[in-house]
Amino acid sequence: MREDIKEYSAVEFIARKFCEAVKYGNSSIVKPYFYEKACFFGQLNEKTYQSGSIEEFYKTIDEFGACADDYISRVDIITLEKTIASVRVIEDNWHGYKFTDLLIMNKIQGEWKIVAKVYDTLS
Repeated sequence: MREDIKEYSAVEFIARKFCEAVKYGNSSIVKPYFYEKACFFGQLNEKTYQSGSIEEFYKTIDEFGACADDYISRVDIITLEKTIASVRVIEDNWHGYKFTDLLIMNKIQGEWKIVAKVYDTLS
């Protein structure tokens, strides 16, 4: 039996907030939806770029700033089971890059939070 549709909507809302924050170069848009101890890891141009505290992700999007008008994104919910969700976000034209992000979410005390972000890029 699948989860209630409102859970899918809540997870999708958070993923869209992630895209909005990236598009506008403003981490404060998405910070409330990350677990405070969230982590991330990713590859940029086939090299390990960053890993560690989500604070580094916030710093990066704030420093790069808003994207050009040609930035686009797509959200796909891969799975949602009770208290876990996996979401794929595809982005084109983030300051010259194409990203695929996986956002891993957990329902913590009744609220969905991103607990991990993993990404890869194409330049």
